[in-house]
Amino acid sequence: MSVFLMLTVLVASIVLSGAVQPLGAGFNSRCMCLKLESRIIPPDNLRRVEILPRGPHCKTTEVIAGLSSGEKICLNTRTPWVKRLILFIEKKERVAKKA
Repeated sequence: MSVFLMLTVLVASIVLSGAVQPLGAGFNSRCMCLKLESRIIPPDNLRRVEILPRGPHCKTTEVIAGLSSGEKICLNTRTPWVKRLILFIEKKERVAKKA
């Protein structure tokens, strides 16, 4: 009887674990950036910049740039120009929240 109960609990847990996403829809459990780009990207070529803060999914802050060509690249957060870009975006967001 105990073997049947254990198998039932095991099957139920497998079925239920497949139905539940760990931390919400769209959550990626690892770093998005595998290759980092250090070259300076002209502002005219930048369509969008997304900053992903470090967390349980990745131990480093990631900056993903969407280019006007449609390509997405990861920027090296240790380069001075990317550091300035992050500060500019954060300052712009703070000003927008106050308004």
